[in-house]
Amino acid sequence: NSLMKKFTQNLADKDDAITRNRILHNLLEIAGALPDATVVDLPLPPKTEPAPPKVKSGPVVFLSYNHKDKEVATKVKNHLEGQKIKVTIDSEAMRSGEDIAEFINKCIRESDVTLSLVSTNSLLSAWVGMESINTIVGEKITDKKFIAVVIDNSFYQMSFVRDSIKVIDGRLKELDEEIEFRRKERIGLEDIQGDLTRNMDLRQGLTKIVANLKNRLNIDISGDNFETGMSKIAKDILA
Repeated sequence: NSLMKKFTQNLADKDDAITRNRILHNLLEIAGALPDATVVDLPLPPKTEPAPPKVKSGPVVFLSYNHKDKEVATKVKNHLEGQKIKVTIDSEAMRSGEDIAEFINKCIRESDVTLSLVSTNSLLSAWVGMESINTIVGEKITDKKFIAVVIDNSFYQMSFVRDSIKVIDGRLKELDEEIEFRRKERIGLEDIQGDLTRNMDLRQGLTKIVANLKNRLNIDISGDNFETGMSKIAKDILA
C-alpha cells in the first residue's frame, strides 16, 4: 500500500519496489530461522549523569538611587561586589527600550534586598519615590528587605517635607499649565501623563516615605563613615 501511494505520487519506481521486497523477504527468512529462545540485544540508551544539586546563590541586591548620586552608587556597588554580593543597577541591567516602571518592579521582585541611597536628590525623584513606596509595601507582604543608606541627612530636618512639597508643587504647576494648553489646542497628553502621576504619587506618599525612614535604623555612609557603614551593610545583607 505504501509503495502504491508512492507510485501514484511519482515518488517510487519499479526498481525501488523490487529492492524493498527482496530485503523484506530475506529479513523474514532470517527471522523465521531463529530459535524461539533467541535474544536480540538492543543498544541501551546512553547513561545520563544525574544533575548536580543546585547550589543556593547568594543574595541579590537592587541598588536604588538618583542619577545625580551616580558616583556614590558606583562606589557602593563596587564595595558590595568585592564582598561577592550580586548587585543589580539600572545603568548595567536595563535593556535599551525597556519600560522603566516594569524594570523597577521586576528588580524589586527578583532581588532579596533593595538598597536605597537616601539623599535630597533621591527623595525628590518621582522614580526613586516609587521604588521606595513599592519596597515598603513589599516588606510587609514578602520576605524582601529594605535598607536605607544615608548619603545626606537633610530629611531629618523638620522643614524638609515643607520645602520638598514646594518643589513638587512647582513641577505640578508646570504640568497643569502644559495640560491646559494642550487641551485648548487638542494635543494629546500621553507623553506627560506618567510624569503627572508619579509626581502626584510622590506628593501623596512623601510624608509616609520620610516617616518610614525616620522610624528605622538607617546606615550613614557619608564622608568618613563610608567604610564602617558599608561593612555593616554587607553584614546585614549576608545575615
